[in-house]
Amino acid sequence: MGSYSVHGERVIDGDASALTALILYDSGSVVVRTLLATEVLHITDVVIIDEEAADIQLVADSAAAGRYIVQTKSAVGVPIVIHFNMPYVCPKGVVPKFAGGSGAAARSMCVIQGFIREA
Repeated sequence: MGSYSVHGERVIDGDASALTALILYDSGSVVVRTLLATEVLHITDVVIIDEEAADIQLVADSAAAGRYIVQTKSAVGVPIVIHFNMPYVCPKGVVPKFAGGSGAAARSMCVIQGFIREA
């Protein structure tokens, strides 16, 4: 049972208030990595930047289910940097979703680092 290093990201210009799935990539490349239903994503690091003061959410299921990885408020342009000493383990086959600010002229960005393992 191997593991694969990955990073995920989502950059949204304009209204980022709707939850949108991150795009996973093989670590150090631009090759998109699809998470299989039998795989589990382990998150070790999160970086979030929003160009406006906003409610920030990074969720591993749906906000209604309460599986928040990050739920906070951002200051304008101030990075939110989180390192998990014990990786956050997402549910099997689930890619996290991100929501940021709602300003039409703002940019929101979320980047994660981690690894994938077979469940």
